[in-house]
Amino acid sequence: MNPTPQINGFELDQRLLGHPLAEIWRGRSFTGMEVVALVLSEAGSADPQVRDRLDLASRGAALRPGQQETPLWAANLSTDRPYAITQLVPGQSGAERLLDSLDGLLGNDEESLAAVRSQLAQYGAVPLPPADQPADVPSYAPRPETTDQKRPETVDQMAAAAPVNKIELARQVRRKIGRWTYLVVVLIVLLVFTVLYSVGAAIGSAVKEQPPVEGPAAAPVSPGPLPSPALLPGVPKAEAAAYAPPVPAVGLVGATYERGADVQVVGDVGLPFAFGWPRPPITIDLGESSSVLYRRVLTEKTPTQSTLDARIAVQPCKDLATCLAERAAFDKEWTTAFKTPMPATAKDARTWVTVRNGSPYTLTMTHAYTSAGRSWLVGVTVTGLTGEEPATQRVLNDIWRQTQ
Repeated sequence: MNPTPQINGFELDQRLLGHPLAEIWRGRSFTGMEVVALVLSEAGSADPQVRDRLDLASRGAALRPGQQETPLWAANLSTDRPYAITQLVPGQSGAERLLDSLDGLLGNDEESLAAVRSQLAQYGAVPLPPADQPADVPSYAPRPETTDQKRPETVDQMAAAAPVNKIELARQVRRKIGRWTYLVVVLIVLLVFTVLYSVGAAIGSAVKEQPPVEGPAAAPVSPGPLPSPALLPGVPKAEAAAYAPPVPAVGLVGATYERGADVQVVGDVGLPFAFGWPRPPITIDLGESSSVLYRRVLTEKTPTQSTLDARIAVQPCKDLATCLAERAAFDKEWTTAFKTPMPATAKDARTWVTVRNGSPYTLTMTHAYTSAGRSWLVGVTVTGLTGEEPATQRVLNDIWRQTQ
């Protein structure tokens, strides 16, 4: 058995289908979103034909997903074990459909694939029906069971319970006629090309013999827009509001910046606000999910060397009331992504804070606010090593002050 795949930014924890050439896994992204992954096994990765088919299928899944298919979320076709990942979206087929593209190499695994989609159904994913089957009839409808027949409980058992004679027969037929099929296809392609080339040459000659016809110049042709590389709807971006210099003020917890304090303004990181940092900042764009922006600010180039570390999540809302209604779900998402305590103590009607003493000293805050007609939820966790407690408090207090 192949070990659990290790993919940067994703944690795969449940194998839904195991096959000598490929596996289907369910897991989560670092933001907590559920995903479906197709990962080639060591044997599949060593087969150039398997890699080529996954390459071709992944490009189609990224640029031309079907009406009820989730676009490709991530893929790496040059790694030791190539993979393709999609989000697990209710009512849509994800990465498990790429198994169909390997048909002929994997054999007829329709029943195993139906078992995978049945497993995914409990998480909200609905399998696509075949092209010749009505949309309201599930493609994985269970067979009637007799009283002495026990239904397999796991996907591997379901795959093992599939009628082996049909699968083996299909594989034997492929092996026997495979080479002849390729030869016949090549001959047909060559014949069609020859006929079309002859017809095209004849038409070209006829056109050349016709005298040129004068007429108005044709309008220049404008190329169509290139397909967008984005696979998810983006979070609406906003320029950072102007930084308000420090003034004597009471903060949420502990120390605040004094008037005229020498701070480094962090304001060009794609957040709707700026804030003060005690030393030259190292900023990191952690990307975004379909609804939340993630950023990080350090005092050194690597987190292990940094004595002060701020991680920030920002989510836009329709209005302030919506922000407050969505706070619980937002808190769960960003604190899970950052593996930090959830803000629990209410400081006012729009602000919650948690203080964790120790090393590192940790402050977390969730805050809702409106600026320039737009409402936002802000999640912040700031950690500092021993001796950096005042600096940690000043950063958190300044972010709160800038978002009033």
